[in-house]
Amino acid sequence: MLSILKTRSRAYLARVIVTALALLVLAANLKLQAQFKPPARDRGSLVFSLENDVLFEQDEGYTNGIQLMWITPELSRDTRSPFLRRLERLNRKLLGGGENSRGERNDKPLFKRKASLSLVQGIFTPDNLTETNLIPDDRPYAGLLYAALGLVKLGQARQDSAGLAVGVVGPLSLAGAIQRWLHKTYGWTYPAGWENQLKNEPVVELWFNRLWMLVPPRISFHGLQPVVRAGLGAQAGNLLIASSAVFDLKLGFNLESQTDTATAAPLFNHFLAGPASRTNFYAFVRLEGRVIARNLLLQGNTFQDSHGVDIQPLYGQFSTGLAYQSEQAGLILYFVMRTREFVGQKYREPYGGLTFSFNL
Repeated sequence: MLSILKTRSRAYLARVIVTALALLVLAANLKLQAQFKPPARDRGSLVFSLENDVLFEQDEGYTNGIQLMWITPELSRDTRSPFLRRLERLNRKLLGGGENSRGERNDKPLFKRKASLSLVQGIFTPDNLTETNLIPDDRPYAGLLYAALGLVKLGQARQDSAGLAVGVVGPLSLAGAIQRWLHKTYGWTYPAGWENQLKNEPVVELWFNRLWMLVPPRISFHGLQPVVRAGLGAQAGNLLIASSAVFDLKLGFNLESQTDTATAAPLFNHFLAGPASRTNFYAFVRLEGRVIARNLLLQGNTFQDSHGVDIQPLYGQFSTGLAYQSEQAGLILYFVMRTREFVGQKYREPYGGLTFSFNL
Protein backbone atom coordinates (compact mmCIF):
# COMPACT_ATOMS: atom_id res chain seq x y z
CA MET A 1 0.00 0.00 0.00
CA LEU A 2 2.81 2.41 0.89
CA SER A 3 4.54 1.79 -2.45
CA ILE A 4 1.23 2.48 -4.25
CA LEU A 5 0.82 5.78 -2.41
CA LYS A 6 4.38 6.78 -3.28
CA THR A 7 3.83 5.96 -6.94
CA ARG A 8 0.57 7.93 -6.95
CA SER A 9 2.30 10.88 -5.29
CA ARG A 10 4.99 10.89 -7.93
CA ALA A 11 2.41 10.56 -10.72
CA TYR A 12 0.39 13.41 -9.21
CA LEU A 13 3.44 15.68 -9.03
CA ALA A 14 4.35 14.78 -12.61
CA ARG A 15 0.84 15.75 -13.75
CA VAL A 16 1.10 19.02 -11.82
CA ILE A 17 4.38 19.83 -13.56
CA VAL A 18 3.06 18.97 -17.02
CA THR A 19 -0.14 20.97 -16.39
CA ALA A 20 1.87 23.97 -15.22
CA LEU A 21 3.98 23.81 -18.35
CA ALA A 22 0.91 23.64 -20.56
CA LEU A 23 -0.55 26.69 -18.80
CA LEU A 24 2.70 28.60 -19.27
CA VAL A 25 2.70 27.88 -23.00
CA LEU A 26 -0.99 28.79 -23.25
CA ALA A 27 -0.42 32.08 -21.41
CA ALA A 28 2.47 32.97 -23.70
CA ASN A 29 0.36 32.24 -26.79
CA LEU A 30 -2.59 34.24 -25.47
CA LYS A 31 -0.31 37.21 -24.92
CA LEU A 32 1.02 36.82 -28.41
CA GLN A 33 -2.48 36.63 -29.89
CA ALA A 34 -3.48 39.73 -27.94
CA GLN A 35 -0.52 41.51 -29.58
CA PHE A 36 0.96 42.39 -26.23
CA LYS A 37 3.77 44.88 -26.64
CA PRO A 38 6.87 44.65 -24.43
CA PRO A 39 7.73 47.71 -22.36
CA ALA A 40 9.70 50.42 -24.14
CA ARG A 41 12.38 50.17 -21.49
CA ASP A 42 14.18 46.83 -21.43
CA ARG A 43 14.59 45.61 -17.85
CA GLY A 44 16.02 42.21 -18.69
CA SER A 45 14.48 38.80 -18.03
CA LEU A 46 13.55 36.69 -15.03
CA VAL A 47 14.31 32.97 -15.41
CA PHE A 48 13.14 29.99 -13.38
CA SER A 49 14.74 26.59 -14.01
CA LEU A 50 14.02 23.18 -12.50
CA GLU A 51 15.67 19.79 -13.03
CA ASN A 52 14.41 16.60 -11.38
CA ASP A 53 14.26 12.85 -11.96
CA VAL A 54 10.74 12.40 -10.51
CA LEU A 55 9.21 12.00 -14.00
CA PHE A 56 11.33 8.85 -14.45
CA GLU A 57 10.47 7.50 -10.97
CA GLN A 58 14.10 7.65 -9.90
CA ASP A 59 15.76 9.32 -6.96
CA GLU A 60 19.53 8.98 -7.05
CA GLY A 61 22.57 10.79 -8.36
CA TYR A 62 21.73 14.35 -9.41
CA THR A 63 18.17 14.24 -8.15
CA ASN A 64 17.09 17.89 -8.05
CA GLY A 65 18.28 21.31 -9.14
CA ILE A 66 16.64 24.72 -9.03
CA GLN A 67 17.73 28.10 -10.37
CA LEU A 68 16.49 31.67 -10.14
CA MET A 69 18.16 34.08 -12.55
CA TRP A 70 18.00 37.66 -13.71
CA ILE A 71 19.39 38.39 -17.16
CA THR A 72 20.32 42.02 -17.71
CA PRO A 73 19.21 44.15 -20.64
CA GLU A 74 21.73 44.41 -23.45
CA LEU A 75 24.85 46.00 -21.96
CA SER A 76 25.97 49.28 -23.44
CA ARG A 77 28.31 52.13 -22.57
CA ASP A 78 25.33 54.46 -22.95
CA THR A 79 23.21 52.89 -20.22
CA ARG A 80 22.20 55.15 -17.34
CA SER A 81 22.78 52.51 -14.66
CA PRO A 82 26.28 52.64 -13.06
CA PHE A 83 25.93 48.94 -12.15
CA LEU A 84 25.20 47.93 -15.75
CA ARG A 85 28.04 50.14 -17.02
CA ARG A 86 30.45 48.28 -14.70
CA LEU A 87 29.15 44.96 -16.00
CA GLU A 88 29.63 46.18 -19.57
CA ARG A 89 33.25 47.12 -18.85
CA LEU A 90 33.86 43.75 -17.18
CA ASN A 91 32.24 41.93 -20.10
CA ARG A 92 34.38 43.84 -22.58
CA LYS A 93 37.56 43.22 -20.57
CA LEU A 94 37.04 39.47 -20.12
CA LEU A 95 35.37 38.55 -23.41
CA GLY A 96 37.20 40.84 -25.77
CA GLY A 97 36.99 44.44 -26.89
CA GLY A 98 35.82 45.93 -30.14
CA GLU A 99 32.96 48.31 -30.63
CA ASN A 100 29.39 47.12 -30.51
CA SER A 101 29.08 48.36 -34.06
CA ARG A 102 26.07 47.91 -36.29
CA GLY A 103 25.79 46.44 -39.73
CA GLU A 104 25.37 48.81 -42.63
CA ARG A 105 22.50 46.92 -44.28
CA ASN A 106 19.98 46.41 -41.51
CA ASP A 107 21.43 48.42 -38.62
CA LYS A 108 21.32 45.39 -36.32
CA PRO A 109 24.05 44.80 -33.70
CA LEU A 110 26.84 42.50 -34.84
CA PHE A 111 26.91 41.10 -31.32
CA LYS A 112 25.21 41.59 -27.96
CA ARG A 113 26.70 41.74 -24.49
CA LYS A 114 24.69 40.56 -21.51
CA ALA A 115 25.19 39.46 -17.91
CA SER A 116 23.27 37.25 -15.51
CA LEU A 117 22.90 36.97 -11.74
CA SER A 118 21.66 33.63 -10.45
CA LEU A 119 21.05 31.59 -7.32
CA VAL A 120 21.36 27.82 -7.76
CA GLN A 121 20.85 24.76 -5.56
CA GLY A 122 21.63 21.12 -6.42
CA ILE A 123 20.84 17.92 -4.49
CA PHE A 124 22.83 14.71 -4.94
CA THR A 125 22.13 11.35 -3.27
CA PRO A 126 23.16 7.68 -3.45
CA ASP A 127 20.81 4.97 -4.71
CA ASN A 128 19.70 3.50 -1.39
CA LEU A 129 17.87 6.24 0.50
CA THR A 130 16.75 3.97 3.38
CA GLU A 131 20.29 3.15 4.54
CA THR A 132 21.29 5.22 7.57
CA ASN A 133 24.95 4.18 7.53
CA LEU A 134 27.53 5.44 5.05
CA ILE A 135 27.43 3.57 1.73
CA PRO A 136 31.11 3.11 0.74
CA ASP A 137 30.58 2.07 -2.90
CA ASP A 138 28.11 4.83 -3.86
CA ARG A 139 28.36 8.59 -4.17
CA PRO A 140 28.02 10.66 -1.00
CA TYR A 141 25.01 12.72 -0.04
CA ALA A 142 25.82 16.26 -1.13
CA GLY A 143 24.11 19.61 -1.36
CA LEU A 144 25.36 22.56 -3.39
CA LEU A 145 24.25 26.18 -3.09
CA TYR A 146 25.88 29.02 -4.99
CA ALA A 147 25.38 32.49 -6.40
CA ALA A 148 26.83 33.19 -9.82
CA LEU A 149 27.69 36.04 -12.12
CA GLY A 150 27.68 35.16 -15.81
CA LEU A 151 28.85 37.20 -18.80
CA VAL A 152 27.98 36.47 -22.41
CA LYS A 153 28.93 37.95 -25.77
CA LEU A 154 26.58 36.81 -28.52
CA GLY A 155 27.69 37.18 -32.12
CA GLN A 156 26.43 35.91 -35.45
CA ALA A 157 29.44 33.62 -35.93
CA ARG A 158 30.74 33.09 -32.37
CA GLN A 159 29.45 33.18 -28.81
CA ASP A 160 31.62 33.58 -25.71
CA SER A 161 30.62 33.20 -22.07
CA ALA A 162 32.41 33.35 -18.73
CA GLY A 163 31.31 33.17 -15.13
CA LEU A 164 32.11 33.06 -11.44
CA ALA A 165 30.24 31.06 -8.80
CA VAL A 166 30.68 31.43 -5.05
CA GLY A 167 28.85 29.16 -2.64
CA VAL A 168 28.96 26.25 -0.25
CA VAL A 169 28.79 22.46 -0.17
CA GLY A 170 27.45 20.75 2.93
CA PRO A 171 24.63 21.25 5.47
CA LEU A 172 24.69 25.02 4.90
CA SER A 173 23.33 24.38 1.38
CA LEU A 174 20.02 23.32 3.05
CA ALA A 175 19.73 20.47 0.53
CA GLY A 176 19.24 17.80 3.18
CA ALA A 177 16.56 19.72 5.05
CA ILE A 178 14.67 20.51 1.85
CA GLN A 179 14.74 16.97 0.47
CA ARG A 180 13.66 15.43 3.77
CA TRP A 181 10.75 17.87 4.03
CA LEU A 182 9.64 17.20 0.44
CA HIS A 183 9.82 13.42 0.79
CA LYS A 184 7.96 13.49 4.10
CA THR A 185 5.28 15.79 2.66
CA TYR A 186 4.62 13.63 -0.44
CA GLY A 187 5.09 10.25 1.24
CA TRP A 188 8.17 9.34 -0.79
CA THR A 189 11.04 7.23 0.47
CA TYR A 190 12.57 9.14 3.36
CA PRO A 191 16.26 9.93 2.74
CA ALA A 192 17.75 8.58 5.95
CA GLY A 193 21.45 9.06 5.24
CA TRP A 194 21.91 12.83 5.18
CA GLU A 195 23.95 12.60 8.40
CA ASN A 196 26.70 11.23 6.12
CA GLN A 197 26.68 14.15 3.70
CA LEU A 198 29.76 16.11 2.72
CA LYS A 199 30.96 18.59 5.31
CA ASN A 200 30.59 22.34 4.95
CA GLU A 201 33.10 23.77 2.50
CA PRO A 202 33.13 27.07 0.61
CA VAL A 203 33.37 26.68 -3.17
CA VAL A 204 34.67 29.05 -5.81
CA GLU A 205 34.35 28.18 -9.50
CA LEU A 206 35.35 29.92 -12.72
CA TRP A 207 34.36 28.92 -16.25
CA PHE A 208 34.75 29.95 -19.87
CA ASN A 209 33.04 28.69 -22.99
CA ARG A 210 33.17 29.45 -26.71
CA LEU A 211 30.65 28.35 -29.34
CA TRP A 212 31.18 28.56 -33.08
CA MET A 213 28.26 28.81 -35.49
CA LEU A 214 28.90 26.10 -38.09
CA VAL A 215 25.53 26.42 -39.84
CA PRO A 216 23.77 29.75 -39.15
CA PRO A 217 19.97 30.13 -39.42
CA ARG A 218 20.04 31.34 -43.00
CA ILE A 219 19.07 28.18 -44.86
CA SER A 220 15.37 27.41 -44.91
CA PHE A 221 13.45 24.38 -46.19
CA HIS A 222 9.82 25.52 -46.45
CA GLY A 223 10.39 27.67 -43.35
CA LEU A 224 12.25 24.97 -41.42
CA GLN A 225 15.76 26.09 -40.44
CA PRO A 226 18.73 24.02 -39.20
CA VAL A 227 21.35 25.52 -36.89
CA VAL A 228 24.57 23.73 -35.98
CA ARG A 229 27.01 24.88 -33.30
CA ALA A 230 30.14 23.39 -31.74
CA GLY A 231 32.12 24.62 -28.77
CA LEU A 232 34.78 24.15 -26.12
CA GLY A 233 34.67 25.02 -22.44
CA ALA A 234 36.61 24.74 -19.20
CA GLN A 235 35.90 24.94 -15.46
CA ALA A 236 38.36 25.49 -12.62
CA GLY A 237 37.91 25.70 -8.86
CA ASN A 238 37.59 23.48 -5.81
CA LEU A 239 34.16 22.32 -7.02
CA LEU A 240 35.10 21.10 -10.52
CA ILE A 241 38.21 20.99 -12.67
CA ALA A 242 37.14 19.93 -16.16
CA SER A 243 37.17 20.67 -19.86
CA SER A 244 34.35 19.98 -22.29
CA ALA A 245 33.36 19.85 -25.93
CA VAL A 246 29.80 20.30 -27.15
CA PHE A 247 27.91 19.75 -30.41
CA ASP A 248 24.50 21.39 -30.71
CA LEU A 249 21.86 20.89 -33.41
CA LYS A 250 18.61 22.86 -33.62
CA LEU A 251 15.78 22.52 -36.13
CA GLY A 252 12.88 24.91 -36.09
CA PHE A 253 11.13 28.05 -37.34
CA ASN A 254 12.23 31.70 -37.19
CA LEU A 255 15.55 30.87 -35.54
CA GLU A 256 18.04 33.60 -34.58
CA SER A 257 21.73 33.51 -33.71
CA GLN A 258 21.68 35.65 -30.57
CA THR A 259 18.78 34.36 -28.47
CA ASP A 260 20.43 31.48 -26.55
CA THR A 261 23.81 29.96 -25.83
CA ALA A 262 25.39 27.03 -23.98
CA THR A 263 27.77 27.81 -21.12
CA ALA A 264 30.17 25.82 -18.94
CA ALA A 265 28.37 26.67 -15.67
CA PRO A 266 28.33 23.87 -13.04
CA LEU A 267 24.52 23.45 -13.35
CA PHE A 268 21.91 24.81 -15.77
CA ASN A 269 24.25 25.47 -18.66
CA HIS A 270 21.70 26.41 -21.33
CA PHE A 271 21.51 30.20 -21.30
CA LEU A 272 18.37 31.99 -22.54
CA ALA A 273 19.62 35.40 -23.57
CA GLY A 274 16.42 37.42 -23.56
CA PRO A 275 13.64 38.25 -26.01
CA ALA A 276 13.48 37.05 -29.59
CA SER A 277 12.52 39.52 -32.30
CA ARG A 278 10.18 36.88 -33.81
CA THR A 279 8.34 34.04 -32.14
CA ASN A 280 10.34 30.86 -32.73
CA PHE A 281 9.92 27.20 -31.99
CA TYR A 282 12.55 24.47 -32.33
CA ALA A 283 13.69 21.01 -31.31
CA PHE A 284 17.30 20.46 -30.28
CA VAL A 285 19.83 17.73 -29.65
CA ARG A 286 23.02 18.42 -27.72
CA LEU A 287 25.99 16.07 -27.26
CA GLU A 288 28.65 16.90 -24.68
CA GLY A 289 31.86 15.16 -23.67
CA ARG A 290 33.88 16.03 -20.57
CA VAL A 291 37.34 15.33 -19.22
CA ILE A 292 37.20 15.51 -15.41
CA ALA A 293 40.23 16.05 -13.17
CA ARG A 294 38.36 16.87 -9.95
CA ASN A 295 34.72 16.65 -8.80
CA LEU A 296 34.18 17.57 -5.16
CA LEU A 297 30.60 16.25 -5.21
CA LEU A 298 31.89 12.74 -5.97
CA GLN A 299 35.41 12.67 -4.52
CA GLY A 300 34.60 14.36 -1.23
CA ASN A 301 35.73 17.43 0.64
CA THR A 302 38.93 19.19 -0.35
CA PHE A 303 40.13 20.38 3.05
CA GLN A 304 38.58 17.75 5.36
CA ASP A 305 38.31 13.98 5.43
CA SER A 306 35.02 12.75 4.01
CA HIS A 307 33.52 9.92 2.02
CA GLY A 308 34.16 9.91 -1.72
CA VAL A 309 34.35 7.65 -4.77
CA ASP A 310 36.76 7.36 -7.69
CA ILE A 311 35.55 9.35 -10.68
CA GLN A 312 35.40 8.31 -14.31
CA PRO A 313 37.77 10.80 -15.99
CA LEU A 314 35.71 10.77 -19.20
CA TYR A 315 31.96 10.93 -19.48
CA GLY A 316 29.34 11.99 -21.99
CA GLN A 317 25.94 13.66 -21.83
CA PHE A 318 23.00 13.59 -24.23
CA SER A 319 20.28 16.28 -24.09
CA THR A 320 17.21 16.76 -26.23
CA GLY A 321 14.11 18.88 -25.96
CA LEU A 322 11.76 21.52 -27.32
CA ALA A 323 11.97 25.30 -26.99
CA TYR A 324 9.55 28.17 -27.53
CA GLN A 325 10.60 31.83 -27.45
CA SER A 326 8.88 35.12 -28.17
CA GLU A 327 9.19 38.81 -27.34
CA GLN A 328 7.44 38.18 -24.02
CA ALA A 329 8.59 34.78 -22.76
CA GLY A 330 10.58 31.62 -23.37
CA LEU A 331 10.06 27.98 -22.40
CA ILE A 332 12.40 25.00 -22.75
CA LEU A 333 11.51 21.38 -21.92
CA TYR A 334 14.31 18.85 -22.06
CA PHE A 335 15.58 15.37 -21.18
CA VAL A 336 19.15 14.53 -20.13
CA MET A 337 21.02 11.23 -19.95
CA ARG A 338 24.64 10.82 -18.78
CA THR A 339 27.14 8.02 -18.92
CA ARG A 340 28.40 6.72 -15.58
CA GLU A 341 30.33 9.32 -13.59
CA PHE A 342 32.19 7.17 -11.04
CA VAL A 343 33.80 3.75 -10.78
CA GLY A 344 31.31 1.07 -9.75
CA GLN A 345 28.21 3.14 -10.53
CA LYS A 346 25.31 0.71 -11.02
CA TYR A 347 22.57 3.09 -12.17
CA ARG A 348 21.89 5.67 -14.83
CA GLU A 349 20.88 9.23 -14.02
CA PRO A 350 18.15 10.38 -16.45
CA TYR A 351 16.34 13.56 -15.51
CA GLY A 352 14.02 16.10 -17.03
CA GLY A 353 14.18 19.86 -16.89
CA LEU A 354 12.32 23.03 -17.71
CA THR A 355 13.36 26.64 -18.06
CA PHE A 356 10.78 29.43 -18.11
CA SER A 357 11.79 33.04 -18.74
CA PHE A 358 9.68 36.18 -18.71
CA ASN A 359 10.92 39.43 -20.21
CA LEU A 360 10.41 42.41 -17.93
